[in-house]
Amino acid sequence: MKTKSILFAAVLFFAAVLFSSCSGLLGYSVVLWNIDEYNIPDGTIVPVYIKSNISHVYVIGLEDSKEKIEVPLWKITEPESLGKTKKIANRYKEYEHQYAKCVLDGLPIRSDPVNTSKQVYRLRKDEIVRALYEGNGAVPTNGKSNLEGVWLRVLTSNGTLGWCFSYNLRLFTINADGTYGEGAEEAEVKEVDSTLDSLLSSKWYPDYYTQMINSGNIDLVSMRSGYGFDTGYESGTVSIHIPALNVEYEYMGATKTDDKVYRFNETPIVVTVRSGRSIMVQYTDEKGMPKSYNFVLLSEDVNIDEIIKAEADRRLSSYNTLRALGPDFKSSNYGTLIFTGDSLFEWKNFNLLVPQVISRNAKGSGTVTVKYNLPKALKAQWDGVLTFQFEGMEEEVDFLYKSETNGLRLSSATVTKVLNESTNRTSVTVSQGVNALVIFFQK
Repeated sequence: MKTKSILFAAVLFFAAVLFSSCSGLLGYSVVLWNIDEYNIPDGTIVPVYIKSNISHVYVIGLEDSKEKIEVPLWKITEPESLGKTKKIANRYKEYEHQYAKCVLDGLPIRSDPVNTSKQVYRLRKDEIVRALYEGNGAVPTNGKSNLEGVWLRVLTSNGTLGWCFSYNLRLFTINADGTYGEGAEEAEVKEVDSTLDSLLSSKWYPDYYTQMINSGNIDLVSMRSGYGFDTGYESGTVSIHIPALNVEYEYMGATKTDDKVYRFNETPIVVTVRSGRSIMVQYTDEKGMPKSYNFVLLSEDVNIDEIIKAEADRRLSSYNTLRALGPDFKSSNYGTLIFTGDSLFEWKNFNLLVPQVISRNAKGSGTVTVKYNLPKALKAQWDGVLTFQFEGMEEEVDFLYKSETNGLRLSSATVTKVLNESTNRTSVTVSQGVNALVIFFQK
């Protein structure tokens, strides 16, 4: 009987674990800032399923719907049990739907409700913050008397939390759909298109950057720190810089032509906002031909310059490793290959490779790089791809390579390049023919 009871308890335990893992529920959170595109007001309690520290988003569920959406981490509280979350929500009740306009440029937000505590942010004039609740602290003075107001726990639109004294803030409400409500007229705030504001203030990169970063296959021709869509938020000049397209135009504002569609005035550029992290930019060229390009937001911790440098360092390191292994490699049939330093090479007596592999016009020196990535099918057999640019020869010569204890193995590689007209980017695939030439050089 005891054994059956233990077995029954175990079954219940594993069933509970299975149900929990299937549901994927992290907990519940309180919305701190309106999610106006879905009409979710601050103060709403929502279920949370996923947290992504890479994309800086939570995945939450919508009420009376199976749909799940991404929201920035800062827009909701940390997930807790439903009971704890309800208690947290009560803390925000007094200032529910309350936002505030700053009337003083440079107004500090502080770490504690004390005028001498550390500044964590400085507000711009007319900047909007969310007022969360009041706190107890020392009242600031103007040198003669105390200022009128209270210390407010506030949240900025970039996720900064801190304390701000209310003397230079004007409170008003914002409705669930993002429109302004009670107190807005007195606070002299203007209606803001939050979708347009987010579009203009964000830095947009070509969407293929995401795939390259996730895979680790970085193409230094297609990835540049200057590539992207610049809205000209500060400069007044909108621009598209991607492979094979470099255009920019001065403009005076953007006009909403449809739901989440904006035309940059006096330019041939129209933007469709697909989500908070994805846009489509339509550009009509001088011949009247429209073309569309996709751009995305990258995570705040992604630094394109650092990624580019790391890839350049990796390629140079691969070359230096081969040079350290040699730097001289000799083949009785295919000559002597020497890595001379600074990504340079000399190749003597390669006559048997002419003209099938190397041009008759090629001289015995040039540059060599490791710039193409191996497909998964070839990674078990080869270390990478060496691309030789011979002096006197226009085409590149590509070889798969494998470092071995007693030398270097090369095999002719086929590099196929295809231009993707939708991105103006050339994609590259590397393959090895069935009867590909294989050469072994002894060190």
